[in-house]
Amino acid sequence: MTEFEYGSAFSRNLGIVSHDEHSRLRQATVAIAGMGGVGGDYLISLVRAGVGGFHIAEFDEFELANFNRQYGANTRTLGRSKIGVMLEYALEINPDLRVKVFDKGVNADNIDEFLSGVDLAVDAMDIFAVEMHPLLINAATARGMTTVAAVPLGLGAGVLAFGPGGMSYADYFAISPEMSEEEKIIQFALGFAPEMYHLKYLDPTSINLKARKGPSSIAGCKLCTGFITTQALLALLHPQELQLTPWYTYLDARLNRFRHRRLWLGNRNPLQRLKSFVAKKRLEKSG
Repeated sequence: MTEFEYGSAFSRNLGIVSHDEHSRLRQATVAIAGMGGVGGDYLISLVRAGVGGFHIAEFDEFELANFNRQYGANTRTLGRSKIGVMLEYALEINPDLRVKVFDKGVNADNIDEFLSGVDLAVDAMDIFAVEMHPLLINAATARGMTTVAAVPLGLGAGVLAFGPGGMSYADYFAISPEMSEEEKIIQFALGFAPEMYHLKYLDPTSINLKARKGPSSIAGCKLCTGFITTQALLALLHPQELQLTPWYTYLDARLNRFRHRRLWLGNRNPLQRLKSFVAKKRLEKSG
Protein backbone atom coordinates (compact mmCIF):
# COMPACT_ATOMS: atom_id res chain seq x y z
CA MET A 1 0.00 0.00 0.00
CA THR A 2 1.39 3.37 -1.03
CA GLU A 3 2.00 5.69 1.92
CA PHE A 4 0.60 9.19 1.85
CA GLU A 5 3.04 11.91 0.83
CA TYR A 6 1.80 15.48 0.34
CA GLY A 7 4.06 16.44 -2.55
CA SER A 8 3.07 13.44 -4.67
CA ALA A 9 -0.61 13.51 -3.71
CA PHE A 10 -1.12 17.06 -4.90
CA SER A 11 1.64 17.36 -7.51
CA ARG A 12 -0.84 17.90 -10.35
CA ASN A 13 -1.70 21.30 -8.82
CA LEU A 14 1.79 22.47 -9.80
CA GLY A 15 1.80 24.63 -12.89
CA ILE A 16 -1.40 26.29 -11.76
CA VAL A 17 0.32 27.12 -8.47
CA SER A 18 4.08 27.30 -7.94
CA HIS A 19 6.09 25.18 -5.49
CA ASP A 20 6.26 28.14 -3.13
CA GLU A 21 2.50 28.75 -3.40
CA HIS A 22 1.82 25.06 -2.79
CA SER A 23 3.86 25.28 0.39
CA ARG A 24 1.89 28.35 1.46
CA LEU A 25 -1.39 26.51 0.88
CA ARG A 26 -0.17 23.61 2.99
CA GLN A 27 0.50 26.02 5.88
CA ALA A 28 -2.77 27.96 5.44
CA THR A 29 -5.87 27.50 7.60
CA VAL A 30 -9.36 28.07 6.23
CA ALA A 31 -12.48 28.34 8.40
CA ILE A 32 -15.62 26.91 6.76
CA ALA A 33 -18.95 27.58 8.46
CA GLY A 34 -21.38 24.88 7.29
CA MET A 35 -20.81 21.32 6.05
CA GLY A 36 -24.10 20.85 4.17
CA GLY A 37 -25.20 21.65 0.61
CA VAL A 38 -22.05 23.52 -0.35
CA GLY A 39 -19.71 23.52 2.66
CA GLY A 40 -18.87 19.81 2.56
CA ASP A 41 -17.92 20.09 -1.09
CA TYR A 42 -15.84 23.21 -0.34
CA LEU A 43 -13.89 21.26 2.28
CA ILE A 44 -13.10 18.38 -0.05
CA SER A 45 -12.14 20.67 -2.94
CA LEU A 46 -9.86 22.84 -0.80
CA VAL A 47 -8.20 19.73 0.66
CA ARG A 48 -7.52 18.56 -2.91
CA ALA A 49 -6.24 22.05 -3.77
CA GLY A 50 -3.58 21.54 -1.11
CA VAL A 51 -4.87 23.56 1.85
CA GLY A 52 -3.46 21.97 5.01
CA GLY A 53 -5.54 23.36 7.86
CA PHE A 54 -9.23 23.88 8.59
CA HIS A 55 -11.69 25.01 11.19
CA ILE A 56 -15.05 23.45 10.31
CA ALA A 57 -18.43 24.13 11.90
CA GLU A 58 -21.76 22.30 11.60
CA PHE A 59 -24.46 21.06 14.00
CA ASP A 60 -26.77 19.11 11.68
CA GLU A 61 -27.14 15.46 10.65
CA PHE A 62 -27.64 13.92 7.21
CA GLU A 63 -31.20 13.12 6.12
CA LEU A 64 -32.86 11.83 2.95
CA ALA A 65 -33.67 15.33 1.69
CA ASN A 66 -29.91 15.96 1.41
CA PHE A 67 -29.31 13.15 -1.11
CA ASN A 68 -29.85 15.28 -4.23
CA ARG A 69 -26.92 17.62 -3.61
CA GLN A 70 -24.81 17.16 -0.45
CA TYR A 71 -21.38 15.56 -0.78
CA GLY A 72 -21.57 13.37 2.31
CA ALA A 73 -25.21 12.28 2.05
CA ASN A 74 -25.80 8.59 1.26
CA THR A 75 -27.44 5.52 2.75
CA ARG A 76 -24.38 4.81 4.89
CA THR A 77 -24.35 8.27 6.49
CA LEU A 78 -28.08 8.76 7.19
CA GLY A 79 -28.54 10.14 10.68
CA ARG A 80 -24.82 10.75 11.19
CA SER A 81 -23.37 14.16 11.96
CA LYS A 82 -22.38 16.02 8.82
CA ILE A 83 -19.23 17.34 10.41
CA GLY A 84 -18.08 13.88 11.49
CA VAL A 85 -18.67 12.38 8.05
CA MET A 86 -16.95 15.22 6.19
CA LEU A 87 -13.97 15.07 8.54
CA GLU A 88 -13.57 11.37 7.73
CA TYR A 89 -13.69 12.04 3.98
CA ALA A 90 -11.16 14.88 4.27
CA LEU A 91 -8.71 12.79 6.30
CA GLU A 92 -8.97 9.97 3.77
CA ILE A 93 -7.55 12.42 1.21
CA ASN A 94 -4.94 14.03 3.46
CA PRO A 95 -4.37 12.25 6.80
CA ASP A 96 -1.93 15.01 7.82
CA LEU A 97 -4.61 17.70 7.90
CA ARG A 98 -4.81 20.08 10.86
CA VAL A 99 -8.52 20.30 11.70
CA LYS A 100 -10.43 21.93 14.54
CA VAL A 101 -14.07 20.86 14.82
CA PHE A 102 -16.97 23.04 15.99
CA ASP A 103 -19.86 20.59 16.23
CA LYS A 104 -22.34 23.14 17.61
CA GLY A 105 -22.02 25.32 14.52
CA VAL A 106 -20.95 28.96 14.59
CA ASN A 107 -22.44 31.23 17.23
CA ALA A 108 -21.69 34.40 19.18
CA ASP A 109 -19.97 32.39 21.93
CA ASN A 110 -17.43 30.61 19.72
CA ILE A 111 -16.92 33.00 16.77
CA ASP A 112 -13.62 34.32 18.15
CA GLU A 113 -12.23 30.82 18.62
CA PHE A 114 -13.54 29.78 15.20
CA LEU A 115 -11.61 32.58 13.49
CA SER A 116 -8.50 32.45 15.67
CA GLY A 117 -5.37 31.56 13.71
CA VAL A 118 -7.31 31.48 10.43
CA ASP A 119 -6.22 32.96 7.08
CA LEU A 120 -9.60 32.95 5.30
CA ALA A 121 -13.26 32.55 6.23
CA VAL A 122 -15.80 30.78 4.03
CA ASP A 123 -19.52 31.30 4.59
CA ALA A 124 -21.22 28.03 3.62
CA MET A 125 -24.22 28.37 5.90
CA ASP A 126 -27.79 27.86 4.75
CA ILE A 127 -29.28 30.80 2.87
CA PHE A 128 -31.99 30.91 5.53
CA ALA A 129 -29.50 31.52 8.38
CA VAL A 130 -30.07 35.26 8.13
CA GLU A 131 -28.66 36.08 11.58
CA MET A 132 -25.53 33.96 11.24
CA HIS A 133 -24.15 35.38 7.99
CA PRO A 134 -23.44 38.88 9.36
CA LEU A 135 -22.02 37.39 12.57
CA LEU A 136 -19.34 35.53 10.59
CA ILE A 137 -18.63 38.16 7.94
CA ASN A 138 -18.49 41.12 10.33
CA ALA A 139 -16.26 39.25 12.80
CA ALA A 140 -13.88 38.20 10.04
CA THR A 141 -13.73 41.72 8.56
CA ALA A 142 -13.02 43.19 12.00
CA ARG A 143 -10.01 40.86 12.18
CA GLY A 144 -8.76 42.13 8.81
CA MET A 145 -9.77 38.87 7.14
CA THR A 146 -11.55 38.11 3.86
CA THR A 147 -14.77 36.08 3.75
CA VAL A 148 -15.90 34.42 0.52
CA ALA A 149 -19.44 33.16 -0.01
CA ALA A 150 -21.54 31.62 -2.77
CA VAL A 151 -25.21 30.73 -3.06
CA PRO A 152 -26.68 28.12 -5.47
CA LEU A 153 -29.60 29.65 -7.33
CA GLY A 154 -31.45 27.32 -9.67
CA LEU A 155 -28.90 26.03 -12.19
CA GLY A 156 -26.53 28.83 -11.33
CA ALA A 157 -24.54 30.49 -8.57
CA GLY A 158 -23.84 33.92 -7.14
CA VAL A 159 -20.49 34.77 -5.52
CA LEU A 160 -19.32 37.56 -3.18
CA ALA A 161 -16.17 38.43 -1.24
CA PHE A 162 -16.18 40.63 1.86
CA GLY A 163 -13.26 42.19 3.69
CA PRO A 164 -11.44 45.36 4.68
CA GLY A 165 -11.65 47.87 1.85
CA GLY A 166 -14.88 46.45 0.47
CA MET A 167 -18.47 47.43 1.11
CA SER A 168 -19.68 46.19 4.48
CA TYR A 169 -22.30 43.47 4.90
CA ALA A 170 -24.85 45.99 6.19
CA ASP A 171 -24.27 48.48 3.38
CA TYR A 172 -24.26 45.86 0.62
CA PHE A 173 -27.35 43.84 1.57
CA ALA A 174 -29.31 46.74 3.11
CA ILE A 175 -31.02 44.38 5.56
CA SER A 176 -32.72 46.35 8.33
CA PRO A 177 -33.86 45.04 11.76
CA GLU A 178 -37.51 45.87 11.08
CA MET A 179 -37.66 43.55 8.07
CA SER A 180 -39.43 40.21 8.42
CA GLU A 181 -37.33 37.04 8.21
CA GLU A 182 -38.72 36.42 4.72
CA GLU A 183 -37.73 39.93 3.55
CA LYS A 184 -34.22 39.44 4.93
CA ILE A 185 -33.85 36.19 2.98
CA ILE A 186 -35.00 37.91 -0.23
CA GLN A 187 -32.50 40.74 0.31
CA PHE A 188 -29.73 38.25 0.93
CA ALA A 189 -30.44 36.21 -2.22
CA LEU A 190 -30.88 39.35 -4.30
CA GLY A 191 -27.40 40.54 -3.33
CA PHE A 192 -25.90 37.38 -4.85
CA ALA A 193 -28.03 37.42 -8.01
CA PRO A 194 -29.13 40.96 -8.89
CA GLU A 195 -30.41 39.89 -12.34
CA MET A 196 -32.49 37.04 -10.84
CA TYR A 197 -32.09 34.93 -14.00
CA HIS A 198 -33.17 31.77 -12.15
CA LEU A 199 -36.65 33.18 -11.57
CA LYS A 200 -37.34 32.76 -15.31
CA TYR A 201 -37.61 28.98 -14.85
CA LEU A 202 -37.92 28.40 -11.10
CA ASP A 203 -41.38 27.31 -9.92
CA PRO A 204 -42.33 29.87 -7.22
CA THR A 205 -44.70 27.38 -5.57
CA SER A 206 -41.64 25.27 -4.65
CA ILE A 207 -40.39 28.07 -2.38
CA ASN A 208 -41.66 28.36 1.19
CA LEU A 209 -39.67 30.98 3.08
CA LYS A 210 -41.69 30.60 6.26
CA ALA A 211 -40.87 26.88 6.37
CA ARG A 212 -37.28 27.63 5.29
CA LYS A 213 -37.54 25.38 2.25
CA GLY A 214 -36.70 25.84 -1.40
CA PRO A 215 -35.34 23.98 -4.43
CA SER A 216 -31.59 23.40 -4.71
CA SER A 217 -29.75 21.55 -7.46
CA ILE A 218 -26.44 19.69 -7.46
CA ALA A 219 -25.57 21.77 -10.55
CA GLY A 220 -25.81 25.02 -8.62
CA CYS A 221 -23.91 23.57 -5.66
CA LYS A 222 -21.06 22.36 -7.89
CA LEU A 223 -20.83 25.77 -9.56
CA CYS A 224 -20.53 27.30 -6.09
CA THR A 225 -17.69 24.90 -5.29
CA GLY A 226 -15.73 25.84 -8.39
CA PHE A 227 -16.15 29.54 -7.70
CA ILE A 228 -15.30 29.31 -4.01
CA THR A 229 -12.23 27.14 -4.57
CA THR A 230 -10.96 29.73 -7.05
CA GLN A 231 -11.82 32.66 -4.77
CA ALA A 232 -10.07 30.94 -1.88
CA LEU A 233 -6.90 30.42 -3.92
CA LEU A 234 -6.95 34.09 -4.92
CA ALA A 235 -7.51 35.23 -1.34
CA LEU A 236 -4.67 33.06 -0.03
CA LEU A 237 -2.16 33.50 -2.86
CA HIS A 238 -3.10 36.58 -4.90
CA PRO A 239 -5.23 38.84 -2.66
CA GLN A 240 -4.59 41.83 -4.91
CA GLU A 241 -6.68 40.11 -7.60
CA LEU A 242 -9.70 39.53 -5.37
CA GLN A 243 -12.54 41.97 -6.00
CA LEU A 244 -14.57 42.73 -2.89
CA THR A 245 -18.16 43.91 -2.60
CA PRO A 246 -19.85 45.75 -4.23
CA TRP A 247 -18.36 43.50 -6.95
CA TYR A 248 -20.38 40.35 -7.53
CA THR A 249 -20.23 37.37 -9.90
CA TYR A 250 -23.39 35.63 -11.08
CA LEU A 251 -23.66 32.77 -13.56
CA ASP A 252 -26.77 30.93 -14.73
CA ALA A 253 -25.60 27.86 -16.67
CA ARG A 254 -29.05 27.00 -18.04
CA LEU A 255 -29.57 30.41 -19.64
CA ASN A 256 -25.86 30.94 -20.45
CA ARG A 257 -25.98 34.31 -18.74
CA PHE A 258 -23.00 35.71 -16.86
CA ARG A 259 -22.43 38.94 -14.96
CA HIS A 260 -19.37 40.23 -13.15
CA ARG A 261 -19.63 43.86 -12.16
CA ARG A 262 -19.97 46.40 -9.36
CA LEU A 263 -23.42 46.76 -7.85
CA TRP A 264 -23.57 50.49 -7.22
CA LEU A 265 -24.97 51.16 -3.72
CA GLY A 266 -25.55 47.43 -3.21
CA ASN A 267 -29.17 46.59 -2.51
CA ARG A 268 -29.85 50.30 -1.91
CA ASN A 269 -29.59 50.73 -5.66
CA PRO A 270 -33.05 51.94 -6.82
CA LEU A 271 -33.33 49.09 -9.31
CA GLN A 272 -32.48 46.58 -6.59
CA ARG A 273 -35.23 48.00 -4.42
CA LEU A 274 -37.70 47.49 -7.25
CA LYS A 275 -36.50 43.91 -7.80
CA SER A 276 -36.87 43.18 -4.09
CA PHE A 277 -40.47 44.43 -4.21
CA VAL A 278 -41.25 42.34 -7.30
CA ALA A 279 -39.68 39.19 -5.81
CA LYS A 280 -41.66 39.62 -2.59
CA LYS A 281 -44.96 40.08 -4.44
CA ARG A 282 -44.29 37.10 -6.69
CA LEU A 283 -43.67 34.84 -3.72
CA GLU A 284 -46.74 36.19 -1.92
CA LYS A 285 -48.86 35.51 -5.00
CA SER A 286 -47.60 31.93 -5.24
CA GLY A 287 -48.70 31.36 -1.63
